[in-house]
Amino acid sequence: MKSNPTILITGASGMLGRALHRLLNTHPNHYNVIGTGLTRLSVDHYHKYFPLPPSDDNSTAPSPTTVKLHHLNLLDHAATTEFLEKHQPDVVVHCAAERFPDAFEKNAEESYKLNVESTKHLARECLRLGQEGGKKPFLIYLSTSYVFDGGAISGDFPPYHPTQSKAHPLNSYGQSKWDGECAVRDILNPSESCDSLEIDETHGGGRGIVVRVPLLYGEDCMDLKESPALEMMNVFLPTNEASPSQKKIDDWALRFPTNVEDVAKVLKMMIDQLVFPSESGRFSAGTYHVASPHGTTKYHLALLQAKLLNLTPDLVEQKIAGDDSGPPKNSAPRPQCTQLDCDNTWIALLKNNESFKFVPLNAGMEKALKGFPERFL
Repeated sequence: MKSNPTILITGASGMLGRALHRLLNTHPNHYNVIGTGLTRLSVDHYHKYFPLPPSDDNSTAPSPTTVKLHHLNLLDHAATTEFLEKHQPDVVVHCAAERFPDAFEKNAEESYKLNVESTKHLARECLRLGQEGGKKPFLIYLSTSYVFDGGAISGDFPPYHPTQSKAHPLNSYGQSKWDGECAVRDILNPSESCDSLEIDETHGGGRGIVVRVPLLYGEDCMDLKESPALEMMNVFLPTNEASPSQKKIDDWALRFPTNVEDVAKVLKMMIDQLVFPSESGRFSAGTYHVASPHGTTKYHLALLQAKLLNLTPDLVEQKIAGDDSGPPKNSAPRPQCTQLDCDNTWIALLKNNESFKFVPLNAGMEKALKGFPERFL
């Protein structure tokens, strides 16, 4: 009897890793799902503010409320090799990363090792396992829209095509994710090239998939700091300060906040086409974009969130103000707009020129902030 394909998710304690783990777990007869983490090894997939949804589909089952993850230090390459040999994954979804640009700058050496060296090692091990006669794992590597510069230096302006637009990261985080992309291509997709900051994927083939995403947020977060799309609401939490100072919020950079539940659904579509290929062929290795089309600045996003929470205009004006002067001072440099062109993704995954239906920003934010402020205290 053929066993279910094994899907290994690194960083399964993070926003996107949780969402994908949760989604795949609703199909226990289809996948053997293995999630890894470093320090947070018990994860709540559902809670009071993000309840288990009702199911009227016999093909799905509820994901466990609390999930235990496997401990894996990706910086320990020997342990990573041993883990892969033991579990023999069909697909590795590499979500683990230092994803905050400012945090990256403060701990650049360790962050680079995680974002680049661990990716390089995973790619090499996926290649080796296939060459030694075992399973030939696919590696799905999560990258970022911050590999682009918004045209500031390159003169290449958005929306950005996955292969025809030139990468030109402005900060160390973006550079590390680009270097990780190049490692995946060089090792698993040898017909591709990163030499000119453009990508030649005309030959197809390979077992590496790069998925770039923009600013993400989760509906199940219990800590506002987990997402830059939510953390602005910290200023509205109860405080002991008599009159806290007004917070300046970026009103310069255009962001495209994307719900991790949506990204997880697209990743599942990719996984399904990799491990259950149809008669029309298997999903091709390459570079893809997944991003909501709903653009906004962080300041206008904060105004939307305040409106959803029924905060009074006077309180909002007292607490926050827009700042359109450019990237935040004393922070890693950021591009003004890195909108991603997702057409190639939908052509590869969907039929009849359809496009994916993203959760509207209002609806997603309403769920993400449900139970405010008690939920985040």
